[in-house]
Amino acid sequence: MKRLLLLLLVTVFALALFTSCGKSKYTALDTNVTGELSVMLWSGDGSYIEDIGHKDFAPEELLSQNIAATYAVAKAFNQIYPNVKINVYAKSGGPDDNDIPWAQELENFKAEHGSYPSLYASTDVVGDITKGLIADLSIFKDDPMYKSFNESVMKMMNFYGFQGGLPQYLLPWGVYINKSLAEDNNIDVPDPDWTIDDYVEFVSQANMKDFYGAMDVPLSFIETGSKSIIAQMSKYDGKGDYVNLNGDDVKDLISYIPKMAKTAVWPQNDLGNIPQEVMDENWWWGFKFFISNKLLTLDGDPWMMGDAAHPNPEHWGRASADDWDIYPRPATKYQPNTVGVVLDPFAVHNYALDDGNPELSEEEYNKLKLAYTFATFWVGDTRSWEARAKQMFNDNGQLKTCLNDSFPFVTGEEFDKQMQIWYSVDNHKRFADKEKMPGFHKVLEIWEKGQFWDISDKSYPYYHDFEGSKRENLYEWKNYWNPDITGARRTDANFVDVLKSKLNDWNIAANNRFRESDRLLREALKKYYNYKDSDFK
Repeated sequence: MKRLLLLLLVTVFALALFTSCGKSKYTALDTNVTGELSVMLWSGDGSYIEDIGHKDFAPEELLSQNIAATYAVAKAFNQIYPNVKINVYAKSGGPDDNDIPWAQELENFKAEHGSYPSLYASTDVVGDITKGLIADLSIFKDDPMYKSFNESVMKMMNFYGFQGGLPQYLLPWGVYINKSLAEDNNIDVPDPDWTIDDYVEFVSQANMKDFYGAMDVPLSFIETGSKSIIAQMSKYDGKGDYVNLNGDDVKDLISYIPKMAKTAVWPQNDLGNIPQEVMDENWWWGFKFFISNKLLTLDGDPWMMGDAAHPNPEHWGRASADDWDIYPRPATKYQPNTVGVVLDPFAVHNYALDDGNPELSEEEYNKLKLAYTFATFWVGDTRSWEARAKQMFNDNGQLKTCLNDSFPFVTGEEFDKQMQIWYSVDNHKRFADKEKMPGFHKVLEIWEKGQFWDISDKSYPYYHDFEGSKRENLYEWKNYWNPDITGARRTDANFVDVLKSKLNDWNIAANNRFRESDRLLREALKKYYNYKDSDFK
């Protein structure tokens, strides 16, 4: 009996300790919780605002989308959790503008405010893990909200079970199609479930005088259209190679490059076939070419879709064409139609290391849970979407909603509710019309199914150090267009053969870099997050 009592006492104590470390079954945050959070973003106005959710601002006083969004979300959050203080810093410009890298901005924030921000937009999730900066959110996997998140997107920020963040900005990356331009020139427009052969046939009909097939050769079609580049990288489990650039599928698909290059602006510009005035008029930018009726297709700038659909005919970014759409990436014989993904990760501070011990104390767990709850409220709660859609801000003298083009992250009924809110924004109303934009609704279908396998350079071991700067692990492959690297132009008759001759060496170099990146990641997981060698098997 005494042994049984002792065993029960030990069990109770163990369970209590388990709970104190934050690894018990998830329970919702108490609405009376007290605490303080800080949020750090870019593309703001450079201001730092304390307790923003308890302040009152007129729309005219909010001078950036991210500040306005934080204000809207914080006020909605404080309606539920009134005793939480939320501070925000939104850097002016991009993450590395003003000659200060984003990693240094984080250190500057810590020096000024005494700690790292509770939540921040990350440009390098893997790099942040190697420094022990961000928390593993998988401890909250029992949270119903967590379970509702798009699994394919979650995988983009998951390494050996470590969930490195959530998406603060999220877009499917499809292909802009100018149907009006095609029809005006008696060119048949393919259906949205097109193939890479359909794409080549479509763009090949550009007259190369008044309009062009594409801005560049879409390398992404080969990367997501094969089984051995992006798909292989996204499924990497610590065994074998990250990529196989020398695979038969890649060798087959690169045969399309010269065909695509015949009517693409950049390869033809290299040959002197695009007038200088045409390049200048269109700012040397694919999106400007597209909205100016100069391209049949554009594989780029998905974050401009709201500008292209702007209801004001005078808006600088509105597409000139009446009939345009966004298609999925074309299918190949190796992969079905898919989309790429634009992802800005939202990281949560690793409170466990505040005391130097990787184990979460009860106090650290409670801080982490509060930050996690705010992060999931922002990206996943329909109330956050409603608040952002309603909140206006001052965009250079014009009032507009702070709900941007970013897509819902949840699945099921809440996805449908949030898409209706997304459609309510003036810039997005066009996209609700299935007859006008069947391609976009094919993209939506793929998105809901999670029929994509993309990776993000912000959340993947994508770079290596090279002479003091970052360089892609796939450097040679990504720069295949450069004759100094490949040994031939895309328009040369021998281009495919020359490129094939390089693939094996490029593959070896890329995988060596990936393995080194993986080694550093594993070492960090062991050093900062209590991983063991067995966790990588």
